[in-house]
Amino acid sequence: MRRTTTFGTIVVALTAGVSVVAGPAHAATTELFVNNTVACSDAGTGSQAQPFCTLAAASTTATAGQTVKVTGVYDEHLTIARSGTPGSPITFRSDGDDASYANLTGTNAGITVDGQHDVAVVGFRVQGDATGPAVDLANSTRLVVERVELLAPAAGASPRQGVRVAAVTDSALTKVRVLRDVRPAASLDAATQRVVLTSWYVGAPEGNATGVEVLGTRNSVIRSGFSGTTAGIKVGPGATDTVVASNIFSSTLGAGIENADATGTAITNNTVYKTCGTGIRVAGASTGVSVQNNYLSWPSGPSPATCAQPGAGIGVHDSAVSGTLVDYNTVVSASGRSPYFWNGPVATLAAFRTASGQGAHDADSFGANIDSANSAAPGWQRDYDGKTPEDNPAVPNVGAGPIAYADRGARESTRGPSAYLELRQRPGGEVVADASNSTAGWSPTLSFTFDFGDGTVVTQATPVATHTYASRYGRTVTLTLKNGNGATSTVTKSISAGDGYIPTGPVRVLDTRERIGVETTTPVAPGGTLVLPVTGRAGVPATGVTAVTMNVTVTQPTRDGFLTVYPDGETPPNASNLNWTPGLTVPNLVVVSVVNGKVAFRNTSPGTVHVVADLVGYHSADGGGIFASLGPVRVLDTRERIGVDTTTPVAPGGTLVLPVAGRVGVPATGVTAVTMNVTVTEPTRDGFLTVYPDGKATPNASNLNWTPGLTVPNLVVVPVVNGEVAFRNTSAGTVHVIADIVGYHSNGVGDVFHPQSPYRALDTRSGIGADRNTPVPPGGSLDLDLRGLTWQGATAVVLNVTVTEPTAPGFLTVAGNGDKPNASNLNWRPGQTVPNLVVVPLERVDGIARFYNTSPGSVHVVADVVGYYGS
Repeated sequence: MRRTTTFGTIVVALTAGVSVVAGPAHAATTELFVNNTVACSDAGTGSQAQPFCTLAAASTTATAGQTVKVTGVYDEHLTIARSGTPGSPITFRSDGDDASYANLTGTNAGITVDGQHDVAVVGFRVQGDATGPAVDLANSTRLVVERVELLAPAAGASPRQGVRVAAVTDSALTKVRVLRDVRPAASLDAATQRVVLTSWYVGAPEGNATGVEVLGTRNSVIRSGFSGTTAGIKVGPGATDTVVASNIFSSTLGAGIENADATGTAITNNTVYKTCGTGIRVAGASTGVSVQNNYLSWPSGPSPATCAQPGAGIGVHDSAVSGTLVDYNTVVSASGRSPYFWNGPVATLAAFRTASGQGAHDADSFGANIDSANSAAPGWQRDYDGKTPEDNPAVPNVGAGPIAYADRGARESTRGPSAYLELRQRPGGEVVADASNSTAGWSPTLSFTFDFGDGTVVTQATPVATHTYASRYGRTVTLTLKNGNGATSTVTKSISAGDGYIPTGPVRVLDTRERIGVETTTPVAPGGTLVLPVTGRAGVPATGVTAVTMNVTVTQPTRDGFLTVYPDGETPPNASNLNWTPGLTVPNLVVVSVVNGKVAFRNTSPGTVHVVADLVGYHSADGGGIFASLGPVRVLDTRERIGVDTTTPVAPGGTLVLPVAGRVGVPATGVTAVTMNVTVTEPTRDGFLTVYPDGKATPNASNLNWTPGLTVPNLVVVPVVNGEVAFRNTSAGTVHVIADIVGYHSNGVGDVFHPQSPYRALDTRSGIGADRNTPVPPGGSLDLDLRGLTWQGATAVVLNVTVTEPTAPGFLTVAGNGDKPNASNLNWRPGQTVPNLVVVPLERVDGIARFYNTSPGSVHVVADVVGYYGS
């Protein structure tokens, strides 16, 4: 089929012209201004400070390379009587963004360019009762008309022609909207060549004679919409090599597309529906016509019964049957309407193939449109929305040409990207934005744009970006994905600054018996408060510390009571860390926020008590390790030969070394500390256990204290050296040791610590956090809803858990929502009150911490939130 110049060549050339108009790169480019809403003068220079009052004044002044910016409403006709030069056009445009318009109104409203070249008109609205064409382009070349609206005249005014194009060459008319009864919307005469109409919308009332009439040579109407016209597009006698492609036609009274006595017309990838007349009509002596990849249907009115002359879907008349190619179309016919006409009505696709020898790849159902077009068809290009083909992986590729998955009709079926963003952080302000779990849709993702909300925007081809914030506040990241078709997907997430963990020691920082951390050996008085400086000592820096982790032990209490550890200067919270009865020695791990470089210890007992604190680490806003929760999972049980080779208890004064790196989910390298719930059981003599880094000297510190026969648990955070930790039994008797790992710290990117002022989240005695004020029954469980934390990004919560008023021996296991692990957190005897710090992994969706009572008796449970880990 004769195509002397490819359509792509024309489009590229004209698109280049549009780009030049939008922002010509010319050293001498200047701007003129027309603005009749301010003090103006036609006798001036048209500066922004003193603009012209009329368009006529600017038209007689503008020279090549100048842009005339127009503001206001003008009762005049814009006539451009001067020319630009290639690459330096004269441009008249509305002064504003790409949605702004300058307005022409009155009895003379319109635009005329006659006998000129290299001229652009952008952003004008024409509304008035003038006669003659609203836009008249004649005897000119290299014109660009963009964003022009033709609005309805006053009631009762006579119809007028919309856009007349006469003897115009190598020009582009784009984004023209015709919203009035014009006769026709546009006409291109026989002397017009290589003009492209694209992105038009013609929505005039019924009675509009024709949308676009095309004569001349190698003109094109593409990616435009037509509704309410008598005919959408007419390609008339003498026209050659016209392209009508990727247009949408609806509710036309006549044909959607009519080709009469024209040669070489490419009618490609159009969508035609709800027409009264024939959807695509080829008639007269037309030759060399290609009708391919079109989609025609009548999903709802007008029905054939309401049309004066209902036509077929595709109709080929007269001698055109010998020179027209029909293939790769989909025609879904309405009842009473012939899908085809081949010099006579044809009732079915099969009958059409028999009568014409055509339509071998035509179809009669909408589902056949996907991945089935001929991308080698004349005039084939991007779709109505400017999209390129996308391959639907669920549909076989049965099309032809270089892209076998192109679709039929004006709109390509696409699936855009779906943005998914995860934020992780490293202490010190570094945030990693990870879009790896985003989906590209059917077209590959070309770019990931990360807007970090502080002025930093990164666009790249890879899905992971890293940024370091200077502030702890306002950390919000917006991700925008863009695929090859320009489709985008955006998601925004915020992240709260958290803290890293730095293990130190353990090292004793307080002992009221030994004058460590205090000036006397006096116990804490009844109802008394002890304030302990913690920053700037024992390896803790003077600044940047947000919380400390200490193993706190109370000993020699004279009356029942409990200890609350809290930030200095704050009101003592309704929370407890350690509970005791007279004469008992009780340890518990404590994580407490630091204020003024200090923490406070409040003795609520009516008796005195000695307090011992061993610092095991601190949290810092400036750096440190992140936390990853595990389990809990059992790694040591000397009774069951777990983690050891025998069932022998730890000997008097003995040390047990336990490998932890590379086991039960703990990485083999990079681990700085592990968090374990350690339990001693079956001790034969009084004593205490010290857990410390392997290879280091045994520190002056304790983690668990016991008397014979007692089972005692405590949470331990211990630095890891050589991939191992050590357990030292200081007792004169033997003891069995159990350890359940609940997480580890490393120097990677992940969950950081968010300290909280302690608050009570659960108390079964009073109904706080529970739907009852009754104890947990024998063998029962209780769920604590912590979704308020998971909505903040929590992946694990740090709770100080206390059991009280147990009626029988037992132990408590605290875990997330899942299978009950083989682990314990608190062990008790009847009547005991026992505390322990617990780290519980949380599912992001349900945010449940579940408390399992394994005792044959009931028990009350109290839980205080002291912080959480998360991004």
